[in-house]
Amino acid sequence: MAQTYRETSPERGSGGIKAFFAKYGPAICMAALIGYIVLLGIGVFAEIFKVQWILDWWIWSPPGKFK
Repeated sequence: MAQTYRETSPERGSGGIKAFFAKYGPAICMAALIGYIVLLGIGVFAEIFKVQWILDWWIWSPPGKFK
């Protein structure tokens, strides 16, 4: 007879957030790193080739300057 094991979720208050970040932390960091690299690449491309419509995006405007 084969035994089956159920994965138990951590109870609230007993390290739930720690368990969440222990499980998904590397994936969240990798997604943030990939997003940063993509935005960096788009910005470099726009600066080199002077693509003004990309440079007008809110992410590259100086703080306090909103259109």
